[in-house]
Amino acid sequence: MRRISILVLIMTLIFPVRQMHAEERPKITAGSYILADALTGKILLQEQADLALPPASMTKLMTLYLVRQRVEQKHLKWDQVVKPSAKVLKLAKQEGVARIPVRDTTYTIKELYEAAMIKSANDAALFLAEVVDGSEQRFVERMNEQAVRFGMEDSEFANASGLDAVDASIPGANLMTATDLAVLVIRYIQDYPDVLDVTSKAKVTIKGEVLYSSNKMLGKMEHAYSGMKGMKTGTTNLAGYCFAAVATRGNATYVSVVMRTKSDEARFAETRKLLDYAFRTYESLTFFAKGERIQEKLQVRGAERSKVDVVTTDSLVVTVRATGNPVQAVYELKGRQAPVKAGETVGEVRIEDDGLYLPGHESPHSALLTPEQTALAPWHVRLFRAIAAWSAALETAIRQPILVNLPLDGVK
Repeated sequence: MRRISILVLIMTLIFPVRQMHAEERPKITAGSYILADALTGKILLQEQADLALPPASMTKLMTLYLVRQRVEQKHLKWDQVVKPSAKVLKLAKQEGVARIPVRDTTYTIKELYEAAMIKSANDAALFLAEVVDGSEQRFVERMNEQAVRFGMEDSEFANASGLDAVDASIPGANLMTATDLAVLVIRYIQDYPDVLDVTSKAKVTIKGEVLYSSNKMLGKMEHAYSGMKGMKTGTTNLAGYCFAAVATRGNATYVSVVMRTKSDEARFAETRKLLDYAFRTYESLTFFAKGERIQEKLQVRGAERSKVDVVTTDSLVVTVRATGNPVQAVYELKGRQAPVKAGETVGEVRIEDDGLYLPGHESPHSALLTPEQTALAPWHVRLFRAIAAWSAALETAIRQPILVNLPLDGVK
């Protein structure tokens, strides 16, 4: 028995028990999914991410982005009071579709925005579309135009709510890819960070009625996840159970999208796997800060100092494996002749990265500027350098061996 124990110990030392390493890819059960870093747009995992599928209520992310945009442009006000149309009230009466339902009374834009985002209220989404453009059809045109501007090439919208055509107020199907959804989520939180104040709410009270979020990974709900900032669920018969999520821990923020999972529980379980993988495996590093001074990088001919400093115009945040090889900066600089003005663009610094990025994103890079003016060196300094360079060249020439061909040496 003792010999067996010793043998087991030896085998364990030689062949350690295989544990879950940070770099192991989780097995995700979904029709399509993607995981990306929200800060850099780097894709960390994906499967069938460019397959266009019904997004269900994740459609409302585009609807509500446009509403938020109209507020920012001062075409709408959060406290603006509006009353529903007959079309909205008709949708509100459809059992299992409306979610609030909207009544024949007045609402503020903020109430409708929160109802559509938190409770995924379809009647509130239709209501807002009509407020913005007068009709859902015209609003859908705006949605598709915005998708083109965002580079969401495989998305097509037919209604503002995300309902399947059989339940929607107008015919046609919404289609989106996991990639396009990740692009939209990141653009939303970059342009309007305050959206996370709404999506992180587990409940909201409207007209005295408490509405609970459909995102069960928030707060103290049954699938609660540390760092969850919310975003948007989606469920229809055609779409299955979908979820676009945002989670933040420390300086890292990740976006995940799962489409066509089999149940409400499954979409949260698969999302957990993706986010766990991201936080376990990757980290976000600030390689250079915006305005950071990089010493003695630019060659300037004729200046008192042959190499001068440069500064970055943007921060360079890079997503790397926590246990991976260190990344390298690559400089593209062309030497200058003094004098050089302050603030002159003299090149670029880029982080070497062979990873994949979402549309509209690329490996971290920044233009490089001169922080101050670089003057021409005094004439006597330039003269001394010229003499020194001439002397060095002359000495090198003198030291070079000379091959002499004599008439009788046979060399031709």
